[in-house]
This record gives sequence, structure tokens and C-alpha cells, in this order.
Amino acid sequence: MDALLTYDWPGNVRELRTAIEHGVVMATGPKITLRDLPMAVRHAATAKLPAGISATQAFAEKTSPLDLHETEKKLIAQALAATNGNVTAAAKKLGISRRTLHRKINEMNAAKARAETADASGSKD
Repeated sequence: MDALLTYDWPGNVRELRTAIEHGVVMATGPKITLRDLPMAVRHAATAKLPAGISATQAFAEKTSPLDLHETEKKLIAQALAATNGNVTAAAKKLGISRRTLHRKINEMNAAKARAETADASGSKD
């Protein structure tokens, strides 16, 4: 599912349909797997997102639209997914400098590391 979400789909719905048909034909079992999809879609699955955020999380609608920090994190993840992890292209898409995007990604990674450390120290008690 992440591969389908991160791929840019330049051919729009027709390309999506072709990719699904390709997957159905190539599938050896009851489910379509990543290896059954076209090469371009498979490459999109390897897009680099900050701190291990999956494409499913990047495109999910779980947070409140008024939560600025979560919205910013989601937009950054979506831009990186749409550009296959290309930070320069993602920054352009977001209308910010590459340096600002790098800073925001580093802040997100640091916040996640702090949260994991807090969780780990809290679970030892």
C-alpha cells in the first residue's frame, strides 16, 4: 500500500489501473505484493521519509487539522513521498528552502528520539 501512496502517478488514473492490472497478472497468490507491481511503483516504495514514517502514516487523516505541528509533519512527509525522498524537490514543493526543510526534519527526528527515550525509561519502572 505504501508503494501505491508514494508513487507520483504521472499517468493519473490510467497508470494506476495499468499498475493494478500488472499486479493481478503477476501475482502468484491471492494478494498482490510489492514485487508484483511495475518497477517504477516499486522504486517509489523506497522513498526516504523522516524518522521511519511510512507513506500510510504520511497520507493518513488521524490528526486534528488545527494541530500545526502534526499538520507540518504530515505535509513534509507527503512532499518527501511525492518526490521519492528528494529533499530539494520536496522543499520546492513546500515553498521553503532546502536548509529549512533539513532543519525541520532534524527537529522531527529529535522529537521522536526524545519520545522513544521517555517511553523506554517509563517502561522500566
